[in-house]
Amino acid sequence: MRRFLTVAATLALAACTIQQQPQTGAYPPPGRVLAVTQLPGWQQDNTAASLASFVTSCKAILLMPPDAPLGGSGLAQQLAGQAGLWQPACTAAQSTTPGSNAAAQQFFSSWFTAYAIPGQALITGYFEPEVPGSENERPGYHVPLYAKPATAALASLPRAAIDAGALHRKVPVTAYVTNPVDAFMLQIQGSGRILLPDGNILRVGFDGQNGQPYTPIGRVLEQMGALQPDQVSYQSISAWLKSHPDQAQSVMEQNARYVFLRPLGALPADEGAPGALGVPLTAERSTAIDKSAIPLGAPLFVSTTDPITGTAMNLLTITQDTGGGIHGPNRADIFFGAGPDAEQTAGSMRQPGQLYLLLPKPTPSS
Repeated sequence: MRRFLTVAATLALAACTIQQQPQTGAYPPPGRVLAVTQLPGWQQDNTAASLASFVTSCKAILLMPPDAPLGGSGLAQQLAGQAGLWQPACTAAQSTTPGSNAAAQQFFSSWFTAYAIPGQALITGYFEPEVPGSENERPGYHVPLYAKPATAALASLPRAAIDAGALHRKVPVTAYVTNPVDAFMLQIQGSGRILLPDGNILRVGFDGQNGQPYTPIGRVLEQMGALQPDQVSYQSISAWLKSHPDQAQSVMEQNARYVFLRPLGALPADEGAPGALGVPLTAERSTAIDKSAIPLGAPLFVSTTDPITGTAMNLLTITQDTGGGIHGPNRADIFFGAGPDAEQTAGSMRQPGQLYLLLPKPTPSS
């Protein structure tokens, strides 16, 4: 990986330019350094919710060895790439008054400096789908959601082989759902809520993946002419697949990546499934990023627009997850929770924006 030669240049936070920039061989332009209080919409954001999410991350980070890697590159890796670099701020966060926006804003502005990641970012969203299912195979519930196989040979099979029954009776089944499209979309989101026949809910979450290439199905449908670029969303993809059952399987199998899902046990209804950092995700406060560019556990300020209303959306999030389709420093996937509103927003979220990474100050100031 090429290394940047000046501190300013390292603000690109990765060894490559983002997709929106041409690969000319030149480094991306240096990002701006600014005080946290200068972030757009800073005063209007619910910073207390961000602090609560940060403290949740800290519960995991404070248990890690100081040299435990959290990711990142360039300046992000130097200042925030190991657990020990976060532990002073985590200790301070735990003693900050919870639920107070003023206290939370004071904490973040005292302990962090904001770095504008150069270039236009692409902001997407994800959520926990709610689909009918059963823990046992029964009439109406016949599509399996597999847990991770115990052997590497079975765990590396492409989707087409799994669809053809290669794992049948060889791997534990977490649940059965009603149709292949629901199973596919659950895997894309990485977690979900299975609505059982007795009225209970089975929470399922990420249990690994098969290591095969990830192909965005939205792109496949665009290339087929089935959807226009401005029509691609969770809802439109799901609707097309369900309305074209004769083509759906072959289209889904173009994405060879298969995500295994496991039961999560009892979780509070208002908590998301654990992300890559191992802590529960928080609606509108957790983001998935590319950890080769941005460290896990970092505050990441997202400035974009709401896909439904078109109004400004300025959120201080915490990087607690990763995603198979998230590549480079200029990508963020916001977790929106569960339920119809979360589905509507997350499923439509594909907005331009600006990202600001908050990195710990060497010495905090009051």
